[in-house]
Amino acid sequence: MLRGILKRMLLNAIKQMERASRHNASVISLAQGIPFQSSDEHIRQAAIQAIQTGRADQYSDPQGLAELRRAISCSLAEQQMAYEADEVVVTAGAIEGLNAVLHTLVTPERPEVVMPVPVYSAYSRSVTAAGGQVVPVRLDEAHGWRLDITRVRRALSGRTAAILICNPNNPTGSVYGRHELTALARLAAEHDCVLVSDEVYGNMLYGGATLFSPAQLPTYRRHLIRIVSFSKDFALTGWRIGFVQADASRIDELLAVHDTLVNCAPVVSQYAALAALQQSRRILSANRQTYRRHRVLMESYLAALGSRVSYCSPAGAYFFFVRVQGVTDSRAFCLELLKRSGVAVVPGADFGPGGEAHVRLCFGRSAAAIRTGMQRFTEFMEDYHG
Repeated sequence: MLRGILKRMLLNAIKQMERASRHNASVISLAQGIPFQSSDEHIRQAAIQAIQTGRADQYSDPQGLAELRRAISCSLAEQQMAYEADEVVVTAGAIEGLNAVLHTLVTPERPEVVMPVPVYSAYSRSVTAAGGQVVPVRLDEAHGWRLDITRVRRALSGRTAAILICNPNNPTGSVYGRHELTALARLAAEHDCVLVSDEVYGNMLYGGATLFSPAQLPTYRRHLIRIVSFSKDFALTGWRIGFVQADASRIDELLAVHDTLVNCAPVVSQYAALAALQQSRRILSANRQTYRRHRVLMESYLAALGSRVSYCSPAGAYFFFVRVQGVTDSRAFCLELLKRSGVAVVPGADFGPGGEAHVRLCFGRSAAAIRTGMQRFTEFMEDYHG
């Protein structure tokens, strides 16, 4: 069944646009969410030492290195999340963790996964690959992509396996508040399903925004699973390393699926992640300052376009999700922009219902790339007539 499902899938638009940009050195990519900077020297040296001493040559425990899981547990405690090392599974990035989670939750009796949309396009593909069905719930664009809990409640049924959220949201940059998240956790408990919270961008916050995680609510921990990645925070996208935290009652089944998918996360990457946690305060503080500047820089170009575009300033993550006046086919628009101006961005249609007529632009790239890319985007928009 899985083989048949995957044969019908095509590479998502984010990867398609990024691949197109890599084939032409003159293209400026503001598409895939790749941090522009290299990983920190402390992290690289830790990985080198692990290689040179032979510690990365063999499989780790499928659940992950014990010392890394202990460090993650300590980090979680500092964030008011009480999870023991044995309640953490180290994964080959967030997407592998998500797939492992969905394969444990989705069943023939409960195939439905409720998702606020627009949202990261890989979610729907992962649900489908697990044999599930996506139940979309539209976010309210007119009110800053607000999540309407009443809409979520109406979408739930006895067939619901999970509620899946990205917080901060990719692509909208909206951040769900404590009230909304507590309500979602309560709904998950009432319907005996699971709230899966992907918090990959949880350390990228702007304008006074703060992040509350439903994993801080011990009352609902049996109905919560949290997914985290080291990729964006520590410029480790190529290292494929992240983790899933869950109540102890869910770990055995999750670990069995994870072991089937990858055996264990790359061991050298696990040592890199351990070093990242040791220097996290310094690295994350520097990142926040950089991305705040990049956000202001990109917004200055968007604001200058006036009524040609509309958008909500992102409170989190590192994307602008921009509605372009006159666009009815965002894929065609992005291909024309790439062909005529040499700028790669992502069509909003790829993010599900509510995404069409938008494009996603990443300000995680270098300041130079943002300036050049946005200047080209501006010139293209001046001549664009829909």
